[in-house]
Amino acid sequence: MRLKNDLMMMLLVLTFVFSPKVFAADDADNEELNVIELELEKSVPKKQNAPAVNTSTQENKNSDFSELGHLAPFSEVSVIQKKYLPKTGRFQFFGGASLTTNDPFYNTTGITLRAAYHLTETWGIELNYMTLGSGESKSTKELLEVQNISTDSLAYTKQYLGAAIQWAPIYGKFALYNNKIVPFDHYFAIGTGSTKTQSKDNISTLHFSTGQIFAVSKAWAVRWDFTWNFFSAKAINEDGNINNLIFSLGASFFFPEAKYR
Repeated sequence: MRLKNDLMMMLLVLTFVFSPKVFAADDADNEELNVIELELEKSVPKKQNAPAVNTSTQENKNSDFSELGHLAPFSEVSVIQKKYLPKTGRFQFFGGASLTTNDPFYNTTGITLRAAYHLTETWGIELNYMTLGSGESKSTKELLEVQNISTDSLAYTKQYLGAAIQWAPIYGKFALYNNKIVPFDHYFAIGTGSTKTQSKDNISTLHFSTGQIFAVSKAWAVRWDFTWNFFSAKAINEDGNINNLIFSLGASFFFPEAKYR
């Protein structure tokens, strides 16, 4: 009888353990665990791949720069930046005030006008006209009043008209108060013309000058130049060589418009 009871209890336990409800509960629990694991996997940040190393770049950095010795010479290097104030194929008109700097007997001032045509950035042809007025200096008045010496026989320039070839081999830039970059050309000119003095007209004259043109815009520039005019004229009742050193300062206007800038 006791054995029969034990068998019955074992059968009940086995029936409870292996019943379909128990298996269903286990399956549901397992499914919930799987969903939780998937959500956790999604929330974990993915590992980023390390960037590829360019071995060729590193090799170049580690090179000894031995190839620099095979570069083209400087004469073959072209400048790609265009000039701020181009001149090729353009006219230039200049007007400014002038002052003779080396005449101790007369204060000579006046106006200088120039008209040029630029064949290239370096070469150009220019016409020059200068009209001057003179007044006696302090030393001249003292000579007449104290020593009764007159300087009327000394020659001084009243007008000059001539032509010159202009050569501008130097181009550069400078900083103005660290606020503005100003491009400029430095030029030289040589030519010939005719000078008129207070006593004689049409005296053959050699003309040399140098100066700079500072660009304000593509059409306007500030220009100064220093001119040496050499001619022969009467000085103290005899002909002698006259050297006029004249400083001019003014503005230049360029046209037509620089369309290729």
